[in-house]
Amino acid sequence: MKKGLLLSLLFVSALSFSALAQLDLATKSKTSGNLIDNLVKETGVNKEQAMGGAGALFEMAEGKMDAGDFKEVANAVPDMQGYLDAVPALGGGTSMLSSAATTLTGMPKVQAQFDKLGISKDKVALFTPVIVNYVEKKGGKLLGGKLMNAFQ
Repeated sequence: MKKGLLLSLLFVSALSFSALAQLDLATKSKTSGNLIDNLVKETGVNKEQAMGGAGALFEMAEGKMDAGDFKEVANAVPDMQGYLDAVPALGGGTSMLSSAATTLTGMPKVQAQFDKLGISKDKVALFTPVIVNYVEKKGGKLLGGKLMNAFQ
């Protein structure tokens, strides 16, 4: 009888511990949220646009940041490669304009990529604080600051 009671208490304790661990994980997830959901909510774009727009900004940041710093950003953002893969290619045509689009860099390139995604260029200013805030929550204020500098 005592053995059965002890096993029951042990089982209930294990379940309670598991439930608390899941609650803690859910709380942490809600405080930092999901980047795509945050972008959709804050900017009014759809999920595909959020993924591609964030990817365009991350791609620009990768070109401006030290490799080690960008690696930290990539480690703080789950599925960074998915964001980068969602960036639309520019150009693709034979016209002079298509040719010129492939030589764009920095913010003009990001704006062209936003345009190709059907996102107005003025929304770049809405994306950056959401992304920086997310990276700060995941990787710390210093890393968020480095990312913000790359966006300028």
